[in-house]
Amino acid sequence: MMLTKTQALDEAKRQKQALAALGKWRRNLFVLTACILTLAVFGLRSSGWVFALGVAAAVLAGICFLLTLVVNLSIRNGRRNVEAILSTLQ
Repeated sequence: MMLTKTQALDEAKRQKQALAALGKWRRNLFVLTACILTLAVFGLRSSGWVFALGVAAAVLAGICFLLTLVVNLSIRNGRRNVEAILSTLQ
């Protein structure tokens, strides 16, 4: 189904708004990853139960980093989609 010019512009606008929200999520995930990684380094340099917390923090930092990469990939693909929508209007 082909979109009219107005519908395509509206869809591109909505997707750009969604991409801006995803950009905020990416930034927040990156900051969270850095904070957790700092805690992990501190924990891994200690011993006892603090070391165990450091290991858990390192695993959590890895998960947060992977989530950051997934959000970044979705932003990249979303931008390509917006470009594709706008190129159909020319």
